[in-house]
Amino acid sequence: MIKAHCAVFIGCLLSSLTACAGQQASPATPAAAVNQVVSMDGQQLTLVNDQQRCALRKPDQTLLPLDLPWPCQFTVDRQGKSHVETFGKVPIVIVIHLTTAAEDSPECRSEYRAIRQINGQFEPSIIARTGSCMRGAGDQKNYTGLFTW
Repeated sequence: MIKAHCAVFIGCLLSSLTACAGQQASPATPAAAVNQVVSMDGQQLTLVNDQQRCALRKPDQTLLPLDLPWPCQFTVDRQGKSHVETFGKVPIVIVIHLTTAAEDSPECRSEYRAIRQINGQFEPSIIARTGSCMRGAGDQKNYTGLFTW
């Protein structure tokens, strides 16, 4: 009886490990691609890899360098879509780069900057750094506090 339980346990463990290994091997998930595109005031913005640095491709196809390492992404809302915060009538997004020490390490660091569309121009904020992984959409102060208003 105990051997049967052990065999079932080991079988489940091996199938779980195989499933995890399969997920790690996938090159890119659709969610990652979604988190690299956002619409601000009807204009589509895309994050692109510009020589291993993160850049914002604007609607006119010009690039705005963000001085963040690649890969980067927009913060997301509870539905997993890129989040746009509005302060007054100014739309703002956050672009974030996450760094982990190792795959099995809980240590994580975030670098991020907000980008606002003001007077028809896209303006990046200063870069903020934190000793934790910023998850989700964040708080409104993350969007507004990096700018001089």
